[in-house]
Amino acid sequence: MKKTAPPPRRASTLAAPAETEPGIGAGLAAAIYFGLALVYFLPAFLPGRHIYGTDYLNAGYFFYDFISQRTADGALPGWVPYVYGGLPLFSNPGSTYYPVRWLADLLGPTRLFLPILFVVQFALAGWGMYLLAREMGCRRWVAFLAGLAFQWTGILTSWVYAGHDGRIIVVTLAPLLFYFLHRGIRTARLAPFAGAAATIGFALLSFQIQNAYYLLLGGLVWAVFLLVSDRVYRETSRLGKTLAMGIGAVAFGFLLASVNFLPFQDYIGESPRGMTGGRGYEYSTSFSMPWRGIAGIAVPEQVGANVQNERGEYVFPVYRGANAFRLHTEYLGALVVVLVALGAYYARRNRYWWFFTGLGLFGLSLALGGNTPLYRLYYELLPGLKRFRAPDLAYFVLALSLISMAAVTLERLAQLREARAARRVSEDADAGAKVLPVIAGGVVALAVLGALAFGAGSAAMAEGTSGLTPAQGWMRFAFFAAAVAGALWMWWTRKMGSLAALLALSLITTADLWIIGRKFFQTVDAPEIMFAPDDVTAFLQEQRRPYRVFPVPGQSAWPAAGIDLPMMYGIEQAGGEHGNQLERYNEFAGKGERTMVDFHNLTGDPRFLAAANVRYIVISAEVQIPWLREVFRGQQAIVYENALTLPRAYLAQRAVAVREGAALAAMQDSAWDVTTTAFVETARPLGLQETPLQGNAQVTRHEPDRVTVRTTASRPALLVLSDNWYKDWHAAVDGREVPIHRTNHTFRGVVVPQGEHTVEFTFRPAELRTGFTLYLAGFALLAAYGLFLLLRVRRRRDDGEAAPAPAAEA
Repeated sequence: MKKTAPPPRRASTLAAPAETEPGIGAGLAAAIYFGLALVYFLPAFLPGRHIYGTDYLNAGYFFYDFISQRTADGALPGWVPYVYGGLPLFSNPGSTYYPVRWLADLLGPTRLFLPILFVVQFALAGWGMYLLAREMGCRRWVAFLAGLAFQWTGILTSWVYAGHDGRIIVVTLAPLLFYFLHRGIRTARLAPFAGAAATIGFALLSFQIQNAYYLLLGGLVWAVFLLVSDRVYRETSRLGKTLAMGIGAVAFGFLLASVNFLPFQDYIGESPRGMTGGRGYEYSTSFSMPWRGIAGIAVPEQVGANVQNERGEYVFPVYRGANAFRLHTEYLGALVVVLVALGAYYARRNRYWWFFTGLGLFGLSLALGGNTPLYRLYYELLPGLKRFRAPDLAYFVLALSLISMAAVTLERLAQLREARAARRVSEDADAGAKVLPVIAGGVVALAVLGALAFGAGSAAMAEGTSGLTPAQGWMRFAFFAAAVAGALWMWWTRKMGSLAALLALSLITTADLWIIGRKFFQTVDAPEIMFAPDDVTAFLQEQRRPYRVFPVPGQSAWPAAGIDLPMMYGIEQAGGEHGNQLERYNEFAGKGERTMVDFHNLTGDPRFLAAANVRYIVISAEVQIPWLREVFRGQQAIVYENALTLPRAYLAQRAVAVREGAALAAMQDSAWDVTTTAFVETARPLGLQETPLQGNAQVTRHEPDRVTVRTTASRPALLVLSDNWYKDWHAAVDGREVPIHRTNHTFRGVVVPQGEHTVEFTFRPAELRTGFTLYLAGFALLAAYGLFLLLRVRRRRDDGEAAPAPAAEA
């Protein structure tokens, strides 16, 4: 008997009624994201507490405090005299000019800057992802979940542990840039591109150049994709307009950040990071993401991280890979992993799915760095990449991509669920309903198998930690993946509505991500307790200034609370913590082969200590050196006075002119007498006699941007000021401007006439002031345009309310 095909399905009058979708608008979503961020970081706002961050407590806090003090005094922060012989703040300005920093200054003391910043940025991360998901066609509750997943994704929460505000600023703004570009290209209107311009400018104001580079690169790929997929290229006028507004947005973003980039552009040539062609492939790939890091997307315990609490106990499994240290995690959460797995089937026809698949793989190949041969190609072809050294920072591009893929997958499931309820689904699509439990269950099963596979020897991998073992991490992920799969299945089979699914998945995702993220968020005692002066600091504070102190690296327990703590008390160091100090000073102190500076000149030749005005040396062990005299013995270190040191300002008996760059070799010669001879890099003879010199120099004023010296000399002589030379320093003798010569390789020298005179050094960086003017003008334009848009919306609303109601239909 011949079989006949069944008749096609028709919509049933008994179909389930349409379900009311949870109405989480953009305003409510923003409020929830902000509230969650405030709750998360609340411990850092409590009295007597301070947020923990490795780099932040070593250096960042003291620079932020310095900036706040300078701005409170009405000065534009310029020169920082407290580390590495002095350097311009714009050598590494960080988030000095980021708007939230100004807001934090108004709201409270310096200790609240990072907590306020993190609350704002994490809220923006969720809201930006919400807007991007909505722009890609996701319904409100789906977009809300996407925002939640991005707001607490592991790469963001783990950067808190080091206090990496710049990285966090850039990554939290990434979804907003993608949203504005999508909306701008779709509508060809100015407002979204103005939003893109502001987002780019804010990202650049973080001065996290490497992350901003990856963000702009990803944004460019996204824009090209949209122009092609939306067929904008077919409309010449629209294409030209869109390209003009896009290029203008990037240009305006850089104009907004010109306060950082204009002065820094001149500094590059003086910087150790500004070497032509970079520092080599090995250096550029020195912090590459290991292949095993991919496992951290689901099971961060399998990869580990060197995260300790204030008692020195590891609160996360110790990382045992190739990198020297690891303070972050790639964890994305069970919701994202399960949905990405489901998307391979359900969202395979979605254009956004395929785009973010490609972008994610590109981001992953960048993050893997030297662990993939592809990076060699990127290294040679992508401009600027040779100047970076941490490819694993590009991982956030993969995180953004996977969360976007999860969002479009959940939206597709919601569409299919509606179609099945209304009996409007094809047999093929209906058959796909059976795939959901198979894929979701498969993710859970793989996690359980991982726990079994890594059970043996797992305890040894986590030895000495108070975190979970890798096997326990697999089981933790299996638990949350099962919870996600169960909630999705109950929602899919209509055993729970969309509102219940939203609540369940929100709670699961928040708990899942917070369990991992909170390990990277700690608080310590407030600065007034943690940074209270110890006995060594108190002793040094009492000594006559200016002078420099040199805690011998690796041999001094002082300063214990933070490497740059002395600057909080006005004490200048010959070293410190910075990362982009003047290369000339690095060479003077002793440039390292594997590090920027290893101080071999300061530790191996007392003449260099003398030339740098290092009066005190701090070390935690007794030493017997004739020219060192113990002057104070503290609980953790001993202070020795250097009997050979020269004053901060002095008159040189001999000023020897040498060609540019030749002073250091002359100083390293055994014949150099530091007490009588200074080497001046000049193309013209100084015309100074070498007859006996009587006289002295006395520093009468020593402020960050201004130094005044009174000199008395029996003949014209060279005044040497042992502060770093930089082109933006200007000198005047009795009010008449004179040139400053680079002296003793890195310091300043000025020719002073016979007799008594006053020499004033002032730091006047013209590019900084120009950049600051453009910065203010850019914000004024943004504010004016924002006000214009607000008034236009209100006018339209008022016109709509004033319009007569349409006549009722018969």
